Amino acid sequence: MSLLSVPEEAEEVAKRVVAVTWNIFLQWITSVWEIGQHIAIIGPTGEGKTTFLKPVLDSRKWVMVLDPKGLDDTLEKYGYFRLREFPLPRQMRNDIAEGKPARIIIGGESDSEAADAHLRELMRKAIEMCRQQGGWTLYVDEFQVLADRRMYGLDKPVERLLITSRGKKSSVLTSFQALAWVPRAATRQASFTVMLPTRDVAMIKNVAETMGRDWKDLMLAVYELPRFHMLVIPKSPTAPLVLVHPPNL
Repeated sequence: MSLLSVPEEAEEVAKRVVAVTWNIFLQWITSVWEIGQHIAIIGPTGEGKTTFLKPVLDSRKWVMVLDPKGLDDTLEKYGYFRLREFPLPRQMRNDIAEGKPARIIIGGESDSEAADAHLRELMRKAIEMCRQQGGWTLYVDEFQVLADRRMYGLDKPVERLLITSRGKKSSVLTSFQALAWVPRAATRQASFTVMLPTRDVAMIKNVAETMGRDWKDLMLAVYELPRFHMLVIPKSPTAPLVLVHPPNL
């Protein structure tokens, strides 16, 4: 492990940032990310969030992905089964009952108001299923699209899941582009927040507040992030920040 190299004025911050290889990071995150804990990922589309998440999700048995845009087929290439109807197919339900892994994507492209309404109901049912059954890891991609009342308006169901699912041994991962666009529970309930490079001071301040960090320290660390690198911020204020660069899938 090596410390992040930053300008001289940020040496103290650098002492609290640890850069690790991807393999070491995966060993670490899968050991400390407990069942029932949540993760928030903040950054622009196309900057590597799926590349980061796919190997992390591999550590969980039952994974449900909400894909409101239907534009990212990366996970399908790795065995995720896309559903456009509910309930789950009988064979899939039987496999889950037998304890076999499940990798499911809910959603797809929508080209009409009727299709939008169908997709909204499909994703709502998926969220409710995860809430009732427990044991699932739900990945909410483009959370701002789901949360926007002018789009799908599913902010409350996801927020309830974030707040209540720990007792059900379920975890929620939310990814979004800006904290101001989603309910604060996305980071307040997260045990880990992952940030990509940004110059948005207001967002950095918000993340620092919810994760118990000094915002100026966090700003210095985030400002130094190269493209496609990520800063993983544990909720514990004494834990180091972890710098990692996911490899291409």
